[in-house]
Amino acid sequence: VDAIVVCSTSMYLCNAIVSAAGQTIKDSYNQKSSANILEFETPAGDLSCKQIVFRPWIQNKNSLQNLKSSINKFVTSVITHVLKYNFTTVAFPSIGCGQLDYDPKVIAEYLIGETYEQLKTSVHSQLIVSFVLMPEQKDVYNVFADQIDKMKLLKNTPINIFFNKQTVRITLTGSNDRELKECQNKIKRLAQSCSSNIHLTDMNDIADWSQESIQKYYDYCLEIKVIPSLDIQKCIVDLVGRKDAVSEAEKYLLRLNTEILRSARIKVLSRGFVWSVEVLPGKWEQYSYKINEQIEDAKSKMASYIEFNNEKSERCRINFTSMNEEYKTRKRAVSRKCIDSSLPTYWDVSTDNFKRVILLNSSNEYKDVMNKFNATMKGNYITIVKIERIQNKRWYKQYAAHRDEYSQRYTKPDERLLFHGCNSASAEKIVQECFNRAFAGLNGILYGCGVYFHEHASYSSSYSRLDSSGERTMFLARVLIGKTCIGSSSMKVPPVGFDTTTDGQHIFVVYHDASAYGEYLITYK
Repeated sequence: VDAIVVCSTSMYLCNAIVSAAGQTIKDSYNQKSSANILEFETPAGDLSCKQIVFRPWIQNKNSLQNLKSSINKFVTSVITHVLKYNFTTVAFPSIGCGQLDYDPKVIAEYLIGETYEQLKTSVHSQLIVSFVLMPEQKDVYNVFADQIDKMKLLKNTPINIFFNKQTVRITLTGSNDRELKECQNKIKRLAQSCSSNIHLTDMNDIADWSQESIQKYYDYCLEIKVIPSLDIQKCIVDLVGRKDAVSEAEKYLLRLNTEILRSARIKVLSRGFVWSVEVLPGKWEQYSYKINEQIEDAKSKMASYIEFNNEKSERCRINFTSMNEEYKTRKRAVSRKCIDSSLPTYWDVSTDNFKRVILLNSSNEYKDVMNKFNATMKGNYITIVKIERIQNKRWYKQYAAHRDEYSQRYTKPDERLLFHGCNSASAEKIVQECFNRAFAGLNGILYGCGVYFHEHASYSSSYSRLDSSGERTMFLARVLIGKTCIGSSSMKVPPVGFDTTTDGQHIFVVYHDASAYGEYLITYK
C-alpha cells in the first residue's frame, strides 16, 4: 500500500509498527512522541509502503454519537491527507477492536461508513482502502465483511421511502342534487386553490446528494405535509401539498443544496488548488466545485487532457500542456491557483494581496452583517448602499498570527466582532493597510491612546462622517480583546499584563496594529 495508518494514541500499535519500520523511524517517532505531537507522517523505513501516517483517535465512551464523531474525525483527517498526496492505496487499523474492547459491529459501521462517505465526495478518485484485522479476530473479520456487503447493497439498490397518507371523507347533505353538486364543486375549487404541485427540472446538483441528505429532505417535507418525489437520475423534483408548505419545501431544497455545495467547496479547497477559465480578456471565472475536482484529479494523474461538460452543457477539453480550454473553435486560457490554507475558506480566490468583494444582498454572509448592524441601527439610517468583504492577505495573516499568540497565552483569545466608524478617506487607508495607531486620537482618547471599537453600530455611527455623496462608512471588525482593564486618557499603552483597555461596558481600545482586522466595510446613508 502507499500509506499505512497508525493510531498514534495506541501505544501497542505504535510500538509494533515503528519496531517493524526500523531504528530510524523509531527514533523519529520517539522524538515526536516526547514532544506530545500526535499528528505527523514518517517515511516507510523497512515497511512496504510510501509513508506511515500517524493520527490520534480521541475516543469518547459517553455516547454513540460522540464515538461516531471521533471516528469520523480520524477517517476524515487520513482521507484528506492521502488524497492531497495522490496516494492510491491506504490501510486503516481496526481501531477499538483490541484492548479497548468496543463492540466490533459499532466500530465497523462507523469506520466503514465514514470512509464510504469520504470516498463519495471524490468521485474520480481511484483510492483503494483496506482495513487491517488481527488474524485471530475471526468475529471482527465477519462483522467488517458484513458491513462492507451492506455498503455494496446500499450503493446498488434504490431506496424506497414510505410515508402515511390520510384521506378526509366529507359527507354532503342537501335538499336536491343541484345544491349538492354546486357544493361539491365549490369544495373542489377551494381545495385546488389551496394546493400546489411544483415540477422542478434540471436540478443537477441533487445527483450528488448522499442518502443521508435525501432522507433529511424527505423528513422535512413530510413534517410539513408535503409529498416529495425525487428522481435522482433525471434530476427532477416534484412537490405536492398546500401552497404555503410547498413554497417552504422549495426554499428548503435550495437551502439544503447550498449547504451541500458549501461542504463540497470546503473539501475542494482542502485539496489545495482552484481552476479558473478566462471568459473575457482579464476576467476569470472559477469552475464549479464538481468540475474543479475532475480537472484536479486528471492533472494529478499526469493526464495530458480532460474532457467534461460545463454548466452550459458544452463538451469542453482542457489541454494541460497549453493550459487552454477548447470547445469547437473557441479556445480560452485556464489557470491553476494554489490556495493559501491560512486564509478563510469563504474568501474569493485571488492572486492579488488585496481585494474588495461586494456581497450579494441575498447571501447569508450579507444578512449576518446586516442583522448585526441593524441590532442598534434600525430606524437610524435610510439604506445600506453596499457591504464589502475586505480581503487583505498580508493584514489577515498578521492578525491570525497575533490571534495564535493569544491562544497560547489564554484558554480563549476572546475574539469579538465590533464596529468602528470613520470617514471615507480613513476607510480607504484602513482597507489598504490596517487600523494604524497613527489614527489614534482623531475621535478622542478618553480610555487610552489607541484605536477605538464599540459593540453597538449606533455608537460608532456618530464617529462616521458624510462624504460628498451623502454616504457614511463603518467597519465590522474582528478584534482581539485578551486581558482588558479600565483605561484612562493618560495611557499610551495598556498597563503591564493587559492587552486592551475599556470603559468597562461596550468600548474597547487596542494598541497593536495586528490586534484587529477590518473584515467588512459597510457603506450606508
